Order: sequence, then C-alpha cells, then structure tokens
Amino acid sequence: ITAKDTAEVLERLTDVETQGPDLIEVRFDYMETPGNPGIIRDSTDLPLIATNRRKDQGGHSRTSEQDRVALILDAVEAGFDYADLELNTPDLDELGSRAKALGGSLVISHHDFEGTPSAEELRETMGQMVERGADVCKIIGTAQSPGDNLTYLSLFGSPRERRLVCFGMGRDGILSRVLSPIAGGEFTYASSHEGGGSAPGQLTLAEMREIYTLMGV
Repeated sequence: ITAKDTAEVLERLTDVETQGPDLIEVRFDYMETPGNPGIIRDSTDLPLIATNRRKDQGGHSRTSEQDRVALILDAVEAGFDYADLELNTPDLDELGSRAKALGGSLVISHHDFEGTPSAEELRETMGQMVERGADVCKIIGTAQSPGDNLTYLSLFGSPRERRLVCFGMGRDGILSRVLSPIAGGEFTYASSHEGGGSAPGQLTLAEMREIYTLMGV
C-alpha cells in the first residue's frame, strides 16, 4: 500500500482486504506526514510488513536515517510482523537484532535498478543477507529482456533459499513476478489499486489474482 497518510492507508486497507491478500506491505516512505503504525496495526488482522525505503534503494524517505529506521522499529513494536531493512543500511546487524527482539521477522532487501545481475552475483547477495540474519531475503533487479526471468527463477530450490523473494522489475520481469512464489518464493508483490504501484512492472492484486485463477493455482 502506497498512501499519503495514515487515513489513506486505512481506506486502502478496507478496499484491498476484500480481494484476499495474504499479507500487506505498508510503504511509510510514501507518506507526506509520519504514519501511525499502531492505528494501522489495529485496523487489520493480516500480517504486515513495515517498509520505509531509502532513496538510494528506490524509496521516498524524507527523514534522517535515524528517524527512518526508528519508524520501522516502532511499527514492529506496534505489532507489524516484518521489518524490511536494506542490505546497505548502516548498523544493519544491530537494527536487525532489535527488530527480532521486538518480535518481528527480518526482511533484508536489495534492489538493482540498472539491470539483472548474474545468478552467481544474486547468490552472493543472498549469502550476505543470510549472514546478516535475514529471515527473508528480498533480491530484486531490473529485467532487460524476457530471458532475465530465468536468472531470477534459478535461485529457488535448495532449503537454504526457500525464504526468498526474487524477481525482476519492469515489463520484461512480469513473468518472474508471477512465477516466483510458484517456484518456491516466500511471496510476491502487487499494488493495492491501479496507479498505486511502488515499482516498475507491478501489477495490481486483482490482476495477479486473475492470472493465478487462469493458471489454476
């Protein structure tokens, strides 16, 4: 969910819950005023991911780094199930430990907006995330051709890799967005409404549901 304030998040939640999402990511970095994690948590029983994305990772956070990560930790303390912290976050080890101590699971994420790294580079990135304590590794690149989808999907398979989110952004990466959870990914992302996407090539939840229905899954 991308929204300008807490009130709009609640509106989006009401709309999207009728479509049957499995979990919801709240993008606090899209808010024009600081969001209220407690009110959001109390409004739904669905699992929630707290994300306050750094600008150098494609986000819109307007606050200091200290305030940015503090809001994520506040959300976990309020009952959010996942904290999303970027691999290049300063003091990641300490912050990740704090998120876990508060009862949250740690998503360590990395986004490449230039292209698709090799499968070897993706696995190296995943290894770094595992070493830093990731419960879920989120590794996203930008597909430059349909063949890049195979690179992302090739990461799924071994037990060590089962808690992995990996696909390509952009129109050419839609296939990996759709197929990654079928291949063994922890989950995939969709926007709550038309025009509400947080990344290139992101389909709406309704579109994703229609595709999965047509696929029989």
